[in-house]
Amino acid sequence: MITFHHHLADNKSKVMLQLDYDPEGFTENVGDKLGFVKRQNTGDLKRLKEYIEDRGRETGSWRGEV
Repeated sequence: MITFHHHLADNKSKVMLQLDYDPEGFTENVGDKLGFVKRQNTGDLKRLKEYIEDRGRETGSWRGEV
């Protein structure tokens, strides 16, 4: 689950990711122990932050819930 509705100030919000992951098999378990999932998600959140900040304004798009 990822949430975006943590308003901290007019120009600052907090994005939180809660990931439930149950690795299956040898490869996924090794990858999990080596931190691949955490690093991938950290990188994805950084890229999302850059994407949002580079836009400079709201899109006016969808405002529903998932």
